[in-house]
Amino acid sequence: MRMLLLASLLSVMPGLPACVEAFGDEAASGPGTALGTFHVVGTQTGNTCGEGALGATRLWEFDVDLARGDGALFWDNGASVIEGVLGEDQVSFSIEGRVVVDMRAGDGPPGPPCSVERRDRAHGELGDAGDDVARFEARLSYTFAPTAGSRCEDLVAGELSVAPVFAALPCGMDYELSAKRSGPPLE
Repeated sequence: MRMLLLASLLSVMPGLPACVEAFGDEAASGPGTALGTFHVVGTQTGNTCGEGALGATRLWEFDVDLARGDGALFWDNGASVIEGVLGEDQVSFSIEGRVVVDMRAGDGPPGPPCSVERRDRAHGELGDAGDDVARFEARLSYTFAPTAGSRCEDLVAGELSVAPVFAALPCGMDYELSAKRSGPPLE
């Protein structure tokens, strides 16, 4: 049952290290002026969800394609393009997103309703205000919380858990990201 719950949650959470395959390697032409492909190294700086929760690791590496538009930064993870806000200085950026996962989906045994909301927040700075960006640095945080009316006690380590997914809920994970351009802008 634990593997089924993990598979259910991870299948729609492409931002987590356990979902590296969601970052893909297919080229896609997106909006804005392409800045290139960046190799990102993430170092976990905080985790209240529990060691190894959701397959998270202390070190996480992936590639992302970036593009900039008028007041926007586009983050293409290979699965989707996420639009963030680019500051007036043309280097500071923020990206936010959210997803809700039904933890009881699939063929697992039924249980009380349980949905978990994940909120993603990234804040960082590009290495240059122009189109020749060689690097960026950012802080990325994920927060997880049951939605209103959810009963997710069995997913949290404790007396009621059969196959815990989290050490605590709500919880969060934080990463420091350091990225260097590894490929030219996509045409």
